[in-house]
Amino acid sequence: MHEFSIASNIVRTLISVAEEYDQQVVAATVAVGPMSMIVPDLLTSAYQALTEDTPLAGSELHIQQVPITAVCNECGAETEAYEPFVECSECGSLNLKIKSGYELQLISAELRESGEIMQKA
Repeated sequence: MHEFSIASNIVRTLISVAEEYDQQVVAATVAVGPMSMIVPDLLTSAYQALTEDTPLAGSELHIQQVPITAVCNECGAETEAYEPFVECSECGSLNLKIKSGYELQLISAELRESGEIMQKA
């Protein structure tokens, strides 16, 4: 389960952000594309397990699903999908150039400062 090692890296990064700004992380958002082969529920579960007994305990991990965007090499149509197996929405061809969908990126962290929540991107 590679979600556990990815969650571990996210936790380390967020702890560094919390220390750098001397504030509590209350939530974080991660962009995940279908081609990254990450299972969002497993990533969330791993995050929750890894944040217990840390400064991130009780924080939330939000997953932003990013679609696959592909251009058909046969007809030129652009197709969007949320499944890793994509065919052209116009002609049904499987001969596509993938433009996006491999994303796995920590987008933002929400920090609590003196009772206020602020967002760091």
